[in-house]
Amino acid sequence: MTSRRRAPETVVRAAWLILPVVLGGLGHVAALKTNALRFLAAPIDAGAEWNGSSLFGANKTWRGLALMTGFTAMASGLQATLARRYGWTSALRVNQRARASPSAAGAICGLSYCLGELPNSFFKRRLGIRPGARAVRAPRLQYLIDQGDSVAGCLVPLRLIYRSPREELLMAAALGMAFHIGIDQLIYVIGVKSRRP
Repeated sequence: MTSRRRAPETVVRAAWLILPVVLGGLGHVAALKTNALRFLAAPIDAGAEWNGSSLFGANKTWRGLALMTGFTAMASGLQATLARRYGWTSALRVNQRARASPSAAGAICGLSYCLGELPNSFFKRRLGIRPGARAVRAPRLQYLIDQGDSVAGCLVPLRLIYRSPREELLMAAALGMAFHIGIDQLIYVIGVKSRRP
């Protein structure tokens, strides 16, 4: 089978793999909009500082970690249940090769999504960039890094748990980046957070 014929299947498999994380992200946006679980909206770094500035910043909270992990786990479990019931994986030629239960795999992907953002946040604080703000130099590059850090975090469990081949991972990264940028723009449109310079 040529790579051209396999391309649509790769897109479908990649979209299937990232769907729970996308749904988890939308659930997180809804929770932010309604200010649900605000008692968990405390910074992960608990205000700890390194050379006079916070480790990660006020935007990296326990609420985000809990919601992304929980929502992605639920979405992955529901996806697997519906797929079994209606035979979607066979029809879509999606291979179920996970080394963990669907909910556990989803939780790991949701957690990896959040953990993937922390190194970028750490270095932005070292550069004096405030949480939610953009760098004066190369703001577009920084925006792409901001949107890609969590996507990169998700690729690790996709490879280790689902044993996704390279072309699937690359497609998942491209789709994940597109969805992440779309959700980020949605956040601004519905007013969850404001644009900063």
